[in-house]
Amino acid sequence: MNKLKILIVEGNTNEENINFDVAGCIPQSENFKLHVKKIDPNCEVDIVSPGDDQSIFKIISSLKKYKGIILTGSTLRVNDNSSEIKKHIQFAKKCFYNEQKIFAACWGLQVTVTAAGGKCRVSPNGAHIGIAQDIELTEAGKKHILYSSKLHKFTAPAFNHDEVEKPPVNSVLLASDKTNKFMALHFNVGKSEIWGLQYHPEIPYDYMIKLIKHRSKGLIDKKIFRDINDVNSHIEAIEKAKIELKDDIRTLELKNWLNHIKK
Repeated sequence: MNKLKILIVEGNTNEENINFDVAGCIPQSENFKLHVKKIDPNCEVDIVSPGDDQSIFKIISSLKKYKGIILTGSTLRVNDNSSEIKKHIQFAKKCFYNEQKIFAACWGLQVTVTAAGGKCRVSPNGAHIGIAQDIELTEAGKKHILYSSKLHKFTAPAFNHDEVEKPPVNSVLLASDKTNKFMALHFNVGKSEIWGLQYHPEIPYDYMIKLIKHRSKGLIDKKIFRDINDVNSHIEAIEKAKIELKDDIRTLELKNWLNHIKK
């Protein structure tokens, strides 16, 4: 039997991954790799960084060998329109040219939506800081393979200030919450199939708590929290949610996608 080959697209710059290291967190791509290998120990995983021209050059001619592509989260903002962001969007378009099955989390969703002709914006309802509560499946979501065995209302790790404003043509809305309408989408571009989430089934709450502590001053400066006591109260709420969320339930979307692409 041929081994499943997965390509993970790192969303952050090398400089930002240094900040993640200071916070005690591994890069988004490495985190995804750990979870993918835990679900399927025999699969082969490669990592690429769209901002690294040499990294892209090595991988671009062999995209077809991958059964699936994962786009990770990032601190980048799509509408900043920097050269780094343009490279991410162009790479997503390259992936669309092939018959690819794509799993896109948070920034990955925003990049694939933009590359497919949709639009993103700063969320007018505020941000998810470490947690998204009461995500509800639509009728389409309840029937979708992505959410096989998932509760119809659930809580998940999430960290985003931006959201999808206008999804690509023919997108199917799978889940929403009070902060972001488009919490999960299914859409196709050419022969490629994209399952996109505005949250992080691959990230444990402990990881999110480390990021919140590391970014607490900036979050207060941006008036997302009033003061450090407000930050700590939010962390306490996440700690309580962590007790209720088992790893196998949290990562179920990723497991369902991996099972789907093996067929």
